[in-house]
Amino acid sequence: MRILHLIHRTWPYHGGAERYVLEHALAGVRRGHESVICSTDAWDMSWLVSREGRHLRSAGDTWQGIDIYRTGVVHPPLQNLARAVLRRVLPCGKDRFYYPNPFVPGLRKLLGSLPDFDLIHANGMPFMLYNGYYQSRHTGAALVSVPHANAGEKFRRADALSYFAGCQPKILRESTFTVAQSPFEEELFKEMGVPGERVLVLGSGVDPEEFSCADPERGRASLGLDGPVILCLTAHSDDRGTGNLIKACRQLAASGREFTLVLAGPVMPDAEAFIEEAAGEDNLSRRIVVTGPVSQMERIDLIAAADIVVLPSRLDCFGIILLEGWLCGKPVIGCWSGAMPDLIEDGIDGLLASWGDIPALSRNMGVLLDRPDLRMSMGDAGRRKVLAGYTWEKVTERFYRRVGEVLTGGGGGP
Repeated sequence: MRILHLIHRTWPYHGGAERYVLEHALAGVRRGHESVICSTDAWDMSWLVSREGRHLRSAGDTWQGIDIYRTGVVHPPLQNLARAVLRRVLPCGKDRFYYPNPFVPGLRKLLGSLPDFDLIHANGMPFMLYNGYYQSRHTGAALVSVPHANAGEKFRRADALSYFAGCQPKILRESTFTVAQSPFEEELFKEMGVPGERVLVLGSGVDPEEFSCADPERGRASLGLDGPVILCLTAHSDDRGTGNLIKACRQLAASGREFTLVLAGPVMPDAEAFIEEAAGEDNLSRRIVVTGPVSQMERIDLIAAADIVVLPSRLDCFGIILLEGWLCGKPVIGCWSGAMPDLIEDGIDGLLASWGDIPALSRNMGVLLDRPDLRMSMGDAGRRKVLAGYTWEKVTERFYRRVGEVLTGGGGGP
């Protein structure tokens, strides 16, 4: 079987949705299928909407049996104005061209130049789901749509729901099946009219073998860390709670507790002011370390070095970092948003706070700093949960079992 995987960024970039697609492509190869990934040349998300970000020069690669094709992002003059116009005049424009969907005129040509596929696995941003839908309708390929939607909290939806303002609901309803990252996302799709039997709640995973070489001492030594470490590893922004986390740590520092907050990963422009302000405060500046982007090995070592892993975000539809923290035996703190309320058993393997509830976030971090025994018990419970159901082997097995059911009518599957 020939499988086309669509995603806005891909290997060697490491991110949640990107890793999800890569693991499904690799699992397809292991099952004897032909896996192809089509993506853009973006490395930084900012490259999708401006020339300021980094991008990849290679138009294609072959990696571990996967053929990877990249189409260039185009940056026309007055592109935000053009995006606003196209949202109004083109089919599916309301979600297909909303910011930060890029201009990729070469994608349709690239897809048309490739031999037909049996299955199209379309992921991420609306422009990719739209192109997967278009290709499916013109070639007869089965379509699996995976929005990775950032919908916020169940009773306090995020503005990102403009993601579904145009054709996305129609695409999900007409897909062979749709993948949800959590029961919350499943209910969101059902509200759009997607039949429940055509929604697969799947989630993401981790590779335990990848963490077998984690070295906490190396992670601490690389940043000169001493004492308790709180790690937040994400693309830092306002929606991902960076400002809230710094404010919560300000309260934590005022209580006299000792800790170091490590902000690992790229820093988006809207988070820079929070970090600069903290750098000017005597009681806070010595407690915060900002790493910028980290390699995969550095990432693994930092997670192993942490005492607490925190993701105070309303923008993550799942949060693979939580699984990685658990795999290393760490307690996690998340928000009542995305998959986190379904993933974290509050008080058992982690703690939850509403997005923007700074006192609650500070209190949760304080409780875990004060209770090494609780950190250990939560980390152990989380590790058991990951090994039981959230390894990539188990996640991709559930995916290809469903593919087999819908394409062959049986459970054996491809």
